[in-house]
Amino acid sequence: MYVRLDKIKSTAHLESIIADVDLVNGQFVALGALEADGEARKVTPSGDVTKKLVFHASVPLTYWERQNELDFVLEKGKVGRGFVLEEGDIISIEKKGVSGALAKGALVVPDANGFKVGTPAGLHGEIIAIDKDMYAGELAVIRISTK
Repeated sequence: MYVRLDKIKSTAHLESIIADVDLVNGQFVALGALEADGEARKVTPSGDVTKKLVFHASVPLTYWERQNELDFVLEKGKVGRGFVLEEGDIISIEKKGVSGALAKGALVVPDANGFKVGTPAGLHGEIIAIDKDMYAGELAVIRISTK
């Protein structure tokens, strides 16, 4: 899934993450135990805001010419990166990463597959714009709130 990190601090807190399942960018994952390497954390896809969630956005670097950023999948067992989202962060995510009616002003909450339109109870976002990308199509531009 295509994700654009529009306004994330250069000093944003990152977690190295590893999962037992394939992950796509834009998923929320719950942090688990520290791995034996002392850096990566075991994660599972989750939208439960009572858990320590991070936003999966690994660098979709590939040397295979037939794969592009829209098709990127972090394979199970590989180390990726998760962002600890903060108040005021702005991210854009492909339309398929938001379940429910995509509309400016809609409130969205974390979901194991991205976001879903819903009633906030902690970490959430507001769709502040619907953008168009030549390759990814419609994008939901989301401003994060932690209150």
